[in-house]
Amino acid sequence: MFKEQKGITLVALVITIIVLLILAGVTIAALSGPNGILTNATQARGDTLKSEAKEAVTMAINTILTNKYAGITENATSEVFNTLSISNIVKEINNNYGGTATEKGTDKIDYTSGGYKVTVTLDTANNYKVKEVSDPAKATN
Repeated sequence: MFKEQKGITLVALVITIIVLLILAGVTIAALSGPNGILTNATQARGDTLKSEAKEAVTMAINTILTNKYAGITENATSEVFNTLSISNIVKEINNNYGGTATEKGTDKIDYTSGGYKVTVTLDTANNYKVKEVSDPAKATN
């Protein structure tokens, strides 16, 4: 009498498609938007660059001060700086730390890494301590 049918019904197919569309919508919302994964990743990259720049500048300053107070004037592998100045901090960063540093006035250093640039402002009256690090911007060539 009745023949056994194989396959899925139209209702099951529609329900499956609706579930897949809901999952796709949730995934897209999680990826984009103000609190999305992509936005958070971009923010984290900027925060990492700011920290990297601050660390490179601070380490360069500490190296120069160590050389100065320890009386180190020469090194077999790299140039030694023992006078604290913006130009010597920039040279120390470029010689020994990642990224590229350039002078920007009497109290600022531009630090470039990974195609982005931040400006580090130093307190020259207070032993060149890092005062501020700007938000990252695309580096221009």
